[in-house]
Amino acid sequence: MSSVSAMQQVAESHELFRLINNAHSTAGDMFFGLVSGLGDGLIISLLCSLLMLFRLRLGIASLLAFIVSGLLAQLLKRIFDMPRPPAVLENVHLLGAGLSSHSFPSGHATSDGVLILAAFLLWSVTDWRSWLAATIFFLAAFGRVYGGVHFPVDVAAGLAIGLLTMWVCWKVMRRLPVEQWAVSPWGWKIPGLLVAIQAAVLGLGYHVQPSTAQPLSLIVPVAALMILMQVWKRKL
Repeated sequence: MSSVSAMQQVAESHELFRLINNAHSTAGDMFFGLVSGLGDGLIISLLCSLLMLFRLRLGIASLLAFIVSGLLAQLLKRIFDMPRPPAVLENVHLLGAGLSSHSFPSGHATSDGVLILAAFLLWSVTDWRSWLAATIFFLAAFGRVYGGVHFPVDVAAGLAIGLLTMWVCWKVMRRLPVEQWAVSPWGWKIPGLLVAIQAAVLGLGYHVQPSTAQPLSLIVPVAALMILMQVWKRKL
């Protein structure tokens, strides 16, 4: 690729970023400031553990995909070490703290990609719940551009990594025998313990990224513990 072509692609990427980032409003700040926190690592991990309570095989696959894709995203961040929007552009509209390095790919979007495919595997392509969940996690990833911490290409790459990793992990998990564990008491007790621990950490001073999504540190663990209590009552 020539240097001229590369510069043109960078300019187009910056133009698309500006188009999204400049379209901010009070309502948009409130919405994306909260929903973009759904890509936070601990929240995603907690949701995967919750999924294990109902669909053990799928929950394990999603948790494994979250870990593997996260490691891959962090590796790529350090290989490319691309600057974030505030480091190269002026007057960037920010939600939360401004960051300057390790932009490509978006770690939040990578985790969101895992949950998008997990939603369709949990229900089906024709089920409205799949599309609702997938839309929420897509908007969470989109919010990283709106919030000024990632370029669109960072988010697109992150989503692709998350989706692909989840697909591979699901293919692997379908071959592993987990039926005996699923029907044993440990099939829900271990995931339940993970949910309880992660909910406690999240609710007791954990700082969600971005900071505008901090209310999720109360909403998500309370909802998770309520679900865990219902599962507990049903299993006892």
